[in-house]
Amino acid sequence: MKNKLAAIMILFLTLPVFLTAQDNKAGTEKRGSTLTSKAIDEKGQGFDKQIADLGKSIQQVVADANLMSGSGIKTLPYQTDIHWGPEKENPKYVQIVKHIYIKEGLFTGQLIGFEEKVLRIYSDGKTISQIETIIKTKNFKSQDEEIVTVLDPTPLTESTDDIVLHHTLNGKKLIDKKKLGEVLNDVDSPIRNGIKSEFIIPNLTILDKNLLFITESNKKGSKDADLNISEFLKKSTLY
Repeated sequence: MKNKLAAIMILFLTLPVFLTAQDNKAGTEKRGSTLTSKAIDEKGQGFDKQIADLGKSIQQVVADANLMSGSGIKTLPYQTDIHWGPEKENPKYVQIVKHIYIKEGLFTGQLIGFEEKVLRIYSDGKTISQIETIIKTKNFKSQDEEIVTVLDPTPLTESTDDIVLHHTLNGKKLIDKKKLGEVLNDVDSPIRNGIKSEFIIPNLTILDKNLLFITESNKKGSKDADLNISEFLKKSTLY
């Protein structure tokens, strides 16, 4: 009887300690989860700043090169086109189109599909209002066609929650105008941050570099043409 009583007393004495330890563990785990979520949010904010900075850089190139005028562009990177629309005479946007064709094998010329990316910048010539990316893939054999559209309506702000995603496969809507701010971004699946760091930032970096290449190459081409006519005119004074 005394042994049972002693055991009960020990249980009552140790139970509060055990419960306190469990509470402390739960509190620590909760704080750890909160800290991790905070770290994810802070990392996302860092990505937002990079995206806004790239938007400002693209705006600067568009304005400095008078890109919306639609004239003077003669040199483009490989497998790249440039278009103004919806009307070239009074454009609302300029778009860089990059495309590759997929061959069936290394030693055959038979095409089995293509991949295309349209990088569209809406601008009045001085400022940019929207940046839209349209990615399209098509398999000629299966006739499967997949299209993803990413529209940033405020490319100069440090907020990407309003970016709109649209995804179709063979005409069927898989994602219909879903905002980036609604995409999962928790400790286990930081998908939103992944889209920012693995797609949006590299995509805008490529766009920025392509615009710089196009404008600098055509600036050099214009300078070379001026030098050629200058030399030709100088030679004409010899006769």
